[in-house]
Amino acid sequence: MARKLKTVADASRDLISELPVEVKDRILECLPTRDAARTALLSSHWNHVWLQHQRLAFDEEFVQSFQQSKDDEGRTLVNIINNILFSRAGPVRRFTLEINAECDPSPLPQQSDIDRWCLFLSRNGVEELNLYLLCDVEPDYQLPFCLLSCRTIKKLIVQGPFINLPVNDCGIFSNVASLAFFNVVFNCSVNGIASSISIPKLEKLALHYCGGINKFEICPPQLEILSVIDPIDDYFDSRWLAPHLKAIKTLWLCGSSLSCMRVSMFPTAINLQVLKLYELDFRCRKQLIISMQLLQKCPNLCELWIMAYEFCRKDDQEAASRLLEDQNGCSFIQELHMLNTIKIEAFSDQSAVEMLFVKMLLSKSPALERVVIVESLRKNASEVVRKIQGKLECFPCASPNAQIVCTSNDYARVSEDWMDTHGVRLY
Repeated sequence: MARKLKTVADASRDLISELPVEVKDRILECLPTRDAARTALLSSHWNHVWLQHQRLAFDEEFVQSFQQSKDDEGRTLVNIINNILFSRAGPVRRFTLEINAECDPSPLPQQSDIDRWCLFLSRNGVEELNLYLLCDVEPDYQLPFCLLSCRTIKKLIVQGPFINLPVNDCGIFSNVASLAFFNVVFNCSVNGIASSISIPKLEKLALHYCGGINKFEICPPQLEILSVIDPIDDYFDSRWLAPHLKAIKTLWLCGSSLSCMRVSMFPTAINLQVLKLYELDFRCRKQLIISMQLLQKCPNLCELWIMAYEFCRKDDQEAASRLLEDQNGCSFIQELHMLNTIKIEAFSDQSAVEMLFVKMLLSKSPALERVVIVESLRKNASEVVRKIQGKLECFPCASPNAQIVCTSNDYARVSEDWMDTHGVRLY
């Protein structure tokens, strides 16, 4: 009888529940947060694993599944997040929250909800935090101060809210290695005065569509990657960028930012190896001159990536003529001895300026190995590509090893690569 009871008990057990806790936790990582939460109903074993689970994602997929579910009628998104978050029996290492007023018709979380969640996370060991707070109506979210002073955060991605900068910089982002801000407005919290903030461990910094960048004064000694794309409602001061040029290895800029810069005050970017220019307008003489002056400041540059501004483009022979006149002044005075890779996307064979620009690069890059030209997607693309290839191969080239590849397959746009570099997803 005892033997029979043992057999029945064994038959009632499943192999998955007997897996080590580490393996079951890894299974939960592969599931959406909503499905991972439901595993707690399977058995006490899974409930224990779920309560100890350290990664929570209340992302767009979670919100959509919440809206479509009939099981949660009468419950709000805030209620569900509260129940899941505050039932944790251990630290929350990675947390993602996406609030989009256009996609979420349910009552939006209030600032007090955001504050409460962030305070809980800051006290429970959060290391990677992704906040996407997109709201064109009330409430206008602000980033809770507890996140600025949280000592466990190593990676922070923020989209949407205002950020009030403290005057006292003691302990601000003290252990953050990667920061990315999108559609964020920086404000000075006391009398319009912001002190310079030291972020000692910061290695990556991305600022995209941000306002008040000049108020976000930082001096990170270990910064290696810096991206500043399309600052809004703000004059992008060259003095903000200049202190970072000596140390960084990768720099992302956009054409509109170049128009505001005075490169003459820049130091030599001795460590800069990768320069990426987003939406460079080849019709704008100032952007071209500034970009070429910037190249003069990068003696050890290895890679140059350009995403050309392709809207309302037309041939501008006059601009090309002016650029030719400047060759003895503002163009390449010295060779780019270390440059081995050039990639230009949204390239137009109709633009004499772009052709001239590539011609100068070829003539001044003795170490060049690979040139990739991605043509703007148009009719008869294959014919246009052959035409571009033929023209470029006729240009004098300082490197005997340079290979020129022209394609119409826009397989890796600079904008997508930029987002992948910083591990973000924009709406």
